[in-house]
Amino acid sequence: MEPVTLRSERLVLSIPTLDDAERVFEYCQDPLFETYLSTPWPYHRSDAEHFLGEIVPSGWRLGREHIWALREHDDGPLLGVVGLHRRRADDPGSLDVGYWLGAPHRGHGYMAEAVRAAVAWAFENAVAVTVHWECAVGNIASARTARAAGFRFTGIGPSQVATRDGGHPDHWHGRRLAGDVDGTPAYLAWPAEVTGEPAA
Repeated sequence: MEPVTLRSERLVLSIPTLDDAERVFEYCQDPLFETYLSTPWPYHRSDAEHFLGEIVPSGWRLGREHIWALREHDDGPLLGVVGLHRRRADDPGSLDVGYWLGAPHRGHGYMAEAVRAAVAWAFENAVAVTVHWECAVGNIASARTARAAGFRFTGIGPSQVATRDGGHPDHWHGRRLAGDVDGTPAYLAWPAEVTGEPAA
């Protein structure tokens, strides 16, 4: 599949390149990434170069991963990353969403806006009929972003993605269906600590 650039009200979602390596390396030093993400830790510049030079282009080429950089304009610096990943062999019509935002850019609703744009693209182009979301229990920022992006909470269960030690601990889970619209009531109530605060 050819890479696609998306645009939302405030953002450009373009393909991250090796020119973004320093920003990716810088942002992935965040201690929260060690706690909540499956990215390598410690995170080295070579990890950023591998991600940008190999994983991103091969993911688009093979149709397995659709990864975008968030920018405020076409030539702007990378703010964060959102990706749609084909991980479920038993459900070829589904994708999993993953994302992270550099610490200086949190608190403005950027990621929820980007996730909405990426999911809308997947549905409008018949790339998926279901998009799944998960995060470690307690990752309130990720859960608030998913909720703001229209995901419905489906409960707690083992993670789809293995953690660094190869385990599948309990995670919060949610999903959006192609027929869902923002504001549709959740299947289950979101955890109390998730509700009532702005998304990242």
